[in-house]
Amino acid sequence: MKYNKFYIGLSKDGQPYNFILFRPQKNTVRIELKLPRTDDTDKLIESAGFEALDYDLRFGYYRLPLQKEDVANKREQLKQLIEAAYKNRTAH
Repeated sequence: MKYNKFYIGLSKDGQPYNFILFRPQKNTVRIELKLPRTDDTDKLIESAGFEALDYDLRFGYYRLPLQKEDVANKREQLKQLIEAAYKNRTAH
């Protein structure tokens, strides 16, 4: 793991491996998933009931603020999104 004042990122063999970022906030943790914007991903986020922020076109991230209960109640949907981001990262 790699962290600084603004975010917590992942690393692999000492190099950044940021298919997902964690941005701690006062009452939430915002995750940013590096995924291309697709209708399927939009539907998954919407159907799970996530409070999605705008899609970051510049860096290609979905931004989702998570509450403590989101992690417990939406575990499967989070797992699908994280796996998709990982597969997208390893495909390059």
